[in-house]
Amino acid sequence: MTRKATPPSELPIEHPDTTTTGESVLSLPALDGRTVLGFLAALGTSRLLRTVLPTSRIRLSWSRENASALLHSPLPDLDAVVDMLYGIVLSIPEGGVLPGLPADLPPRGEAPDRLRLPRADWRFYAESVFEATGDAGERWLSCLITDLSTDRDNLVQFGVFTATSGKQSSRTMLEKPLALVRENPQFLFEAFTSWRRVPGVSGEYLDHRVLFDAADAPDGTSAERGVPGATWLALMSYPLLRTTVTRQHPTSSGWQPLGPTQADHRLVWPLWSRPLDNSAAVTLLEHPLLEGVAPGRPEEPRAAALEKLSIFWINHAERRLVPDRQFAGVLAPTTQMPTSRPSRRVHRRGPR
Repeated sequence: MTRKATPPSELPIEHPDTTTTGESVLSLPALDGRTVLGFLAALGTSRLLRTVLPTSRIRLSWSRENASALLHSPLPDLDAVVDMLYGIVLSIPEGGVLPGLPADLPPRGEAPDRLRLPRADWRFYAESVFEATGDAGERWLSCLITDLSTDRDNLVQFGVFTATSGKQSSRTMLEKPLALVRENPQFLFEAFTSWRRVPGVSGEYLDHRVLFDAADAPDGTSAERGVPGATWLALMSYPLLRTTVTRQHPTSSGWQPLGPTQADHRLVWPLWSRPLDNSAAVTLLEHPLLEGVAPGRPEEPRAAALEKLSIFWINHAERRLVPDRQFAGVLAPTTQMPTSRPSRRVHRRGPR
């Protein structure tokens, strides 16, 4: 069952000053907003902090100099941010994967995913979860699954940010990055300061640099190498993003059909310099001025209007297939507008 869409509206005008009394502005240099993983990890950080500081102003902006995230909050330094986030990690119940929710959500186990149900069964399951967990459970289920479309087996479908491979499921997608962060909180600090790639971490395919051939890998071993802390933070952004359907295919906040085929379905996201809270950031992500806009620095006729929203850069990413792998593919940045083509581009294995 999918939450009803809220139509995009104009952002509220905020005072141009970037700080308020008692607020600090922390640079998060490793969270480069031009990458999908960096962008979503910054949103996830903002969302998590808001859950534990509900009366505080938590806002996000991006540096016009290097596109890195800037966190506006009452927390004085990165150590305080990491301590608060690690407290959230430790609050997750034993055997659970989501803060503030029962340990069996999503259902345990590898693929086949136990959330992929026939529509009628899904609605019965979703209603029971909503009744037991309230808004928090509804938001998580609604971002992971949409029942507005079904696959050829008449099963409800994953949201477009999810790309499970092999035995992966929505449960293992959330479980594995969390286990690494719980075991080593330093991964959270590294998510903000300097990424260290760890063998065996898939990055949930939000990061195209996760793929390494033996020739490219430092140790000569072919293995996926992801960034655990940034991956977990990015996954925690999902409840902010609205999952629905367009042209009978799943879509989500920021995704646009930029051509006649599903291969032309792209994630389009802006970088902005005015500090925005979570609601305003998502409103910006879904703003109609972004429809069909080209990647890079905004150009006329929309540049002036986008500048009023403090948008200074536009990013695109698309799913790219991996040879010999049967899944949706990795999310990779692109600087070109799509053209109609009969098949999807194949991602070459190796770092970019």
